[in-house]
Amino acid sequence: TNLVEAHNQRWLLALDVPTSLPPDSSLAPTLEALAREPLRVRARFSFVSALDYRANRVEAAATLTQALSLPAQINPRARALAGEWRSRTPEKIAEAALAMFRTEDFHFTLRPPLLGRDAVDEFLFTSRRGFCEHYASAFVFLMRAAGVPARVVAGYQGGEVNPVDGYLTVRQSDAHAWAEIWLAGEGWVRIDPTAAVAPSRIEQGIAAALPEGEPLPAIIR
Repeated sequence: TNLVEAHNQRWLLALDVPTSLPPDSSLAPTLEALAREPLRVRARFSFVSALDYRANRVEAAATLTQALSLPAQINPRARALAGEWRSRTPEKIAEAALAMFRTEDFHFTLRPPLLGRDAVDEFLFTSRRGFCEHYASAFVFLMRAAGVPARVVAGYQGGEVNPVDGYLTVRQSDAHAWAEIWLAGEGWVRIDPTAAVAPSRIEQGIAAALPEGEPLPAIIR
């Protein structure tokens, strides 16, 4: 059971993957729980979720095609790197990207430099500084360029447990982005590239992952 503040959108908060939905809601093909109307008042919802699951072992061809599409003529260096991995299995391709994030000089920050037209190239080979959206989108670009269906997923990571009633308070500052790749026979598999760079973001929250001396933005404070 959760209590959701009004946010003027249809999405609802549920643990992956919901198997029983509240009235007047539905489950989108992306496994997103949606209310029939935008949520304009605080409301309480109850779900039943299966935490151990496999999503879409058999996937629609159009969905896989979309999960391989990339804009033309951008990020040539990222494309070239991904091309070197194409002969590997999808699992090994994902491992190669995560190893790059884990072992090379990447940093987690909420104050990254602005990026230009070839944003993924600039992030991977020049700035190497960013937050979860940078790592998730760069990872997905590499996967698609290497021939592995992939997509960015947005949701929430973490929260604060109220010791009195046991409820978990999830704030907008807990918003997070990760990735999924599609593997034959397994379906969509979750991978969090940020965890390879800043495991403290996943284990202890966003404040713990920031470099020493970097303050939290006012909106998060």
